[in-house]
Amino acid sequence: MKELIVVIRREKAIKVKNVLSNMGIPYASKTVNGRGKEGGLVYKTNKGVIMSLLPKTLLIIWVEDNIYQEVVDKILEIAHTGFYGDGKIFVIGGYSYENA
Repeated sequence: MKELIVVIRREKAIKVKNVLSNMGIPYASKTVNGRGKEGGLVYKTNKGVIMSLLPKTLLIIWVEDNIYQEVVDKILEIAHTGFYGDGKIFVIGGYSYENA
């Protein structure tokens, strides 16, 4: 069992969620704020420079070891634009769980 922590652009999140649903893979999602290499939005005011964080979508997905690479590939295919800010996929492996 692997846990995927995915941070992607909000405009790509709907397509990724649809693909995950069609594959029968459950997920949890949340809107978060952050910035990476794209730097966020910078405003210059009379009080100085203000750095604004950009909204992103956080997805937490649990998948079986035998299909996780397929899921990662699908997410990359959909979320990739070629510009800074496309997001990150963190793969955490080796977990097991029991239903309560």
